[in-house]
Amino acid sequence: MPRLIKKLLEKDIISEEDAAVLEGEAKRSDKKEEEVIIEKNIFPEDSLFQIKSEICGFPLKKVEEEDVSLKALEFIPEESAKFYKMIPLKIEEDLLEVGMVFPEDLKAQEVLNFLSRQNNFNYKIYLISLSDFNETIKKYRTLKKEFSRALESLEGELKEEKIETDESKDKLKERPLAEDAPVIKMVAVILKYAVDGEASDIHIEPFKDKSRVRFRIDGTLHSSISLPAKVHPAIVARIKILSNLKIDETRIPQDGRFSTNVYDKEIDFRVSTFPTVLGEKVVMRVLATGEGAQTLENLGLQGRNYDVVKDAIQKPYGLVLATGPTGSGKTTTLYSLLNILNKEGVNIVT
Repeated sequence: MPRLIKKLLEKDIISEEDAAVLEGEAKRSDKKEEEVIIEKNIFPEDSLFQIKSEICGFPLKKVEEEDVSLKALEFIPEESAKFYKMIPLKIEEDLLEVGMVFPEDLKAQEVLNFLSRQNNFNYKIYLISLSDFNETIKKYRTLKKEFSRALESLEGELKEEKIETDESKDKLKERPLAEDAPVIKMVAVILKYAVDGEASDIHIEPFKDKSRVRFRIDGTLHSSISLPAKVHPAIVARIKILSNLKIDETRIPQDGRFSTNVYDKEIDFRVSTFPTVLGEKVVMRVLATGEGAQTLENLGLQGRNYDVVKDAIQKPYGLVLATGPTGSGKTTTLYSLLNILNKEGVNIVT
């Protein structure tokens, strides 16, 4: 009998009948016992992996959104990570933290040993849940790798120029650095990542030791990328250049907008910058225009609601109110309405 099923039986969490069913299902489906127990919804996943931690001796780690660093992802290929269900979490000096769903898997251990010799790093294994793995594997996006390469290039330039003093940091706000290829690449990757993930907003926020990029998806902000604090001013300056904002004005809020082509679609970005204690924060609203705008049908308007809105926007005067919380789709809906009305014989002012 598999060890985890046996342990649940010993703890009187499952009956002997349940144990037999689980064991049989695991053999028939060729799935791991953890996967079968989770699918049957017999026991909470977090508690299940806590028991597994006691059995296998590896510490259980709850993976937070910011736990996975860009640099760490380069140490284990995505194909190996998916096949053996292991994720590189972070690298400090030459020690790589690795989260594994099945740390007892000897083949997975052999692959990890091979990679550590090949790339010259030591590692520490943590047990992670299947849900945490499935969520974290999404970090392996091509955009992430592009971003990592651009970041390495920029950090190399910063190192060459020895930008360490306050006076040097001010140079990051100037136009030349903001227009350097690595900075342009990083901003482009952020925009592509937002469109790819169907985000409605992008938040770029300065902290004492880092710059954090978050995306609002389905109304909730998700942390996605952490940058070195020293590149934050250059990112902000690049976005200001795109939005025709004043680069040297950092003490008052500014608003602007720009358009760019992402995945062959024209996308508008509405930009707001405002000062904080640690630097300027940038918020960008992602707005699909023209062919990229959603139709009313795709937004979910049906039946009477669809007819009422369609009739209202055809009237020569009047008012249509779009209300709701952040991320509910107000601006997207208004863009869809404007896209319908945007014809040669109509003058639109917003």
